[in-house]
Amino acid sequence: MDSLRPLLVAVMQGLSEKVGSYEVKFPRVILAHVAMESPVDGDFDVKRAKDEMKARLVAYRDRDALIGLVGNLVQTVAPPLGDALVDGVVQRIVDRLRRASRLARFSWDDALPWFRHQDNGYDFDEFTALVRLSKQAAKNTSDVRADVDDLLMGAMLADLRESLDRVANRPWNAVVLLDEGDTAAARSFVTALVDRRRRRDVRAPRLPPDPLVLVTTSAGALSQDLPDVDAGHPWLREVLGDLAEADVHDLARARLWPPDLGTRRVADVTYRLTSGHAEATIAVLNALEDDPTLIARVDEVFDRPVTSSRQPLGAHLLDKVATGLGPGDHVADTLATLSAARNRGEATRLAKLLRLDPTLELMTSPSLWPDQALPRFVRYLGLRRLAARTEGHRWTDVFTALRDEAVRRGDVVGGLHHRLALGETAAVAAELAGLLPELGDTEWLHLLDSITATPALARPLGTSKVDDPVHRLLVTGHALADPRLSDRAGLRNRYVIAGNDLRSLAGSSEAFVLRAQHYHKLAGRLD
Repeated sequence: MDSLRPLLVAVMQGLSEKVGSYEVKFPRVILAHVAMESPVDGDFDVKRAKDEMKARLVAYRDRDALIGLVGNLVQTVAPPLGDALVDGVVQRIVDRLRRASRLARFSWDDALPWFRHQDNGYDFDEFTALVRLSKQAAKNTSDVRADVDDLLMGAMLADLRESLDRVANRPWNAVVLLDEGDTAAARSFVTALVDRRRRRDVRAPRLPPDPLVLVTTSAGALSQDLPDVDAGHPWLREVLGDLAEADVHDLARARLWPPDLGTRRVADVTYRLTSGHAEATIAVLNALEDDPTLIARVDEVFDRPVTSSRQPLGAHLLDKVATGLGPGDHVADTLATLSAARNRGEATRLAKLLRLDPTLELMTSPSLWPDQALPRFVRYLGLRRLAARTEGHRWTDVFTALRDEAVRRGDVVGGLHHRLALGETAAVAAELAGLLPELGDTEWLHLLDSITATPALARPLGTSKVDDPVHRLLVTGHALADPRLSDRAGLRNRYVIAGNDLRSLAGSSEAFVLRAQHYHKLAGRLD
């Protein structure tokens, strides 16, 4: 994993903002970076190395020298801020450290003793510890990087504890909000924090807990790095699902829509497309607010570029899903190929058939495969990319491989599903009609739902201009399962057709009648 150092500097920068009586300074962290500026000489002369470190500390008592050091650190993690704003941040950090902007007799005497014990009960020579740190910082092996990260984390927590202990009747701890916790740097930061706390409990149980609350997000990779939750290692995992349909309606109601566009219509179309995916939901609502005419072709939102990444929104969202699921730029493309599979087992077989090499994280992430299948919206994003391919593993290649494997395995449902995705609609309808008298009503409807679950994104939306009711129901049901369908008239007509065909096929079937009533109710919402 990557070092936590850039992320730690960003946290230091954020926590340096003065809020009320909270005024945090970071003498130990900055002293550690003074030592890390470059390796000291004297590999075979300990005294010479320590003397060089002492001289360096004296040199960095100078305000301008400190501003230069801290400025370089902040600039590496916050280039978009602009020079003027960076200069202000740096001067605030340095001047707070020196207790006054022009105090000439500043020294490192308060911070230096920490490097002797490091809150772990050690008894090092503090200058020897700094010399070792200066040399380790230049190494790039994972074990040495972990040593440096551990010391920096300890220094930051000690600085934070000391600063906040000075706030009388302090009602709050410091809070750090860290997005995309599955990235390498974030995982290093969080695991270093948890390891530090665990070691403190063992080696310095009388030391007060550090006053830091960290909130981060993970698709599963980070949580696999952490120890099990217990009383000695307090951390809380909260599983966050997508927005509920009612949540999307509430978000839509918080906006003013044109008089001829009802809030329910906006919310229904948005939820139908995004399945409650939070970022996509906000993006769709924003796009509809800017251009309400998109309501009839809302899928076009995903082809519009995102300002931050200059990618189309759909590609941007799929790449974000793939973040933390393995190294390299190919993870999202592999995910797009595997999105043709109905579940993780089928995805594993598909990877072997196409000689893919998916990462372990991609195939085992618990949030990517809840209930052993991709979330509906994530699968839709992947299928969009798959349908757009003109080379490599294209839509026809992938679904042909899946169809042939399903036939080989004797998987009737899988075979029908993949044949429908390939456009073999008439043949699938004929087989489906043949199964109608053999299967129970509920079982047949479940089969219909299963084989129409994958939208035919490689083709335009299907029309129902056929006479056979089973064939027409198959085409109509397939279109109704397609998130692209947002045209009011198109949706309403298909609900009516599907409901009528179900009634004509129902006979004495209660299941068919109930499904028909449901479709007619949905059509009524679109009157």
